[in-house]
This record gives sequence, structure tokens and C-alpha cells, in this order.
Amino acid sequence: MRVTWINSFTKLLVKSFKSNPLAFVQWIGHDSSKVIMGVRFPHAGPLILALCLSISAQAKTKKPEVIKEPARAVLIFDKSSNTIREEKNIYQVMPIASVTKLMTAYVALESRASLDEKVTIRRQKIEGSNHLKEGMQVTRNELIQLSLISSDNLAAKMLAVAHPQGYDSFIAEMNATAQRLGMKDTTFIEPTGLLPNTSTAWDLHLLNTAVSKYSIFRDTAMSKTSTQEAQNKKGLWQKLVIRNTNAFAGDYDIKVGKTGFTNPAGWCISMLIRHQGQEFDIIVLGSPSKKVRNDLVSNKLNNYMSWITTNAVIKKIEIIDPVEILVPVP
Repeated sequence: MRVTWINSFTKLLVKSFKSNPLAFVQWIGHDSSKVIMGVRFPHAGPLILALCLSISAQAKTKKPEVIKEPARAVLIFDKSSNTIREEKNIYQVMPIASVTKLMTAYVALESRASLDEKVTIRRQKIEGSNHLKEGMQVTRNELIQLSLISSDNLAAKMLAVAHPQGYDSFIAEMNATAQRLGMKDTTFIEPTGLLPNTSTAWDLHLLNTAVSKYSIFRDTAMSKTSTQEAQNKKGLWQKLVIRNTNAFAGDYDIKVGKTGFTNPAGWCISMLIRHQGQEFDIIVLGSPSKKVRNDLVSNKLNNYMSWITTNAVIKKIEIIDPVEILVPVP
């Protein structure tokens, strides 16, 4: 009976507290030491307030923590056997951020424009750079290096601006090239990835295959740092030290590698790797953070490369000629 009375009284207090906290606190300060339900509670105000606050806090249920998936799309494709080894949403169209620059560099190379031709850097509305300044003279080759290693947006933009047929023709050629490569679900609207160029993990695997014919993609993918030279607008030479945005650069035999990030795209990476004579793509799109992306890629790389190594050992054992056992003739 006493427990029921206390529970009812407590519920009444909490209800009063929630409906009008200010009036409730005033009541506690002035009237709570008077008789309540026939019982006197001297100096009970602070205790009642503490009780209500405690119960009210406990009543608030914590929102369940939303665990984000480590990636929106994943593809591991074994080129040696032409086999998909792992897939997740590989045909889903999504933004690819700076992975775009693989196509940008490829189109620049396919144009056959001189890689030694110097391009004058011009200020752009959106694209910025940590290395390039307005008026600098930089070769097309150096712009490609900056685009692929440090993911320099201004360098990528200048590759398109300096295209022999002009900027609009460069973007049109990016899309035409995608169609020729069979990248049917890919669309480019600019050369950097700052705006939502879209593709799929499957289409990016096709792009990796195409661009790998140029050694510059392997050279840049394997370089943790690189030093380029440029002339400033006064004609003086200066060195540009650039660092690779890919944490895996130089640690694996990477033939093609490019990272990317924008808020719509999430953290992305596309790589073509060679191990034990076998080549495979690993593509991850839409990770919620750089760490999640890199941890995911590292785990999948190590697991798949271990599988390749183990499988290679097994195949070597299988091709060893069986030992002939000579049984003496009686």
C-alpha cells in the first residue's frame, strides 16, 4: 500500500514538473514544506526537485547510435581470371570526387598534346591549389603529376583549359572516352571532381584497365612525395614538393591509384594492384571517413593478397612432377 502511494505521488510530481517547470520550482520554494496528502515534509523542496530531475533524466531514452556502413560500394576484380572476387553495389551510380582525375589525366595524354608544353596558370572561380600560383609556367606533364599525386584541383582544371580544342571539347572528350571504354553509367561535367561527376565501381575498374597503359599512372601511384619545378611570373624557378593523398602509395605494387573526397561522394579510392604476378582492382566508394576507408582497404588488401600467395603456393605444388619410386624386380 505504501509503495503504491509513493509511486502515485512520484508520478504526480514528475508530471507537474514536466508540464510547468517554472511553477513547479516556485511551489517547491514556497509550499513544499507544508502538508501534502496529510503528511508534512519539512524542508523537502530540494529533495523533491532532485528526485524529479533524476527521474526525468532517466526517462529520456538515448537515441540508438547509427552505425554507418564502411562503404557504399566495393569491388575486388581479379584481372588474371577475369573474375569478380567481391562486390557490393558495383553498378550503383554515385559521385566519385577526385577519382575523376584518372580520366582527366588520361584524356590529356590521349590528346597527344606535348607534355613539355608550358601552361600559364590562370586564376579560376572554384578550383584552388596549395602549390600553383597565378602566372606560373608549368608543363603539361607537371600538371598531370600534380593532379594524380596531390589531387591538385587547379592543375586538373588547367589540363582541361589548355586542351588544344578548348575546355568544352575536353569535357566532351571525357564523356566520349567513357563511352568508348564501356563506362555506360559514367557522366563527367568538369575535370576535378569538385562537382558531382558520377560513375560506378564497375566502370572505374574499366577505367583502371585503360589508363594502365601509361607508365605515368604507376609512377604517380608509387610516389609518396614528388618534386616538381615551375617558373613563377617573374621567370624565377621554384621547387614544388607535393605529397601523395593515397596512404598506400609506395607500400604496394600499384599500377593505378587515385583517392577522392567530397561530402556527397564520401571517401573514395580506386587502385589497380599487382601481386605475385596477378593484377586486381580494389575500388571503394562512399566511406564515411578517411580512416574507415583506409582500414577497410587495408584489411581487404591483406586478405586478398594472402589468398593469392597461398593459391600460388598450392599451384606450384600441383605442378611438381611426382617422384618415381623404383621397386626392385625380384
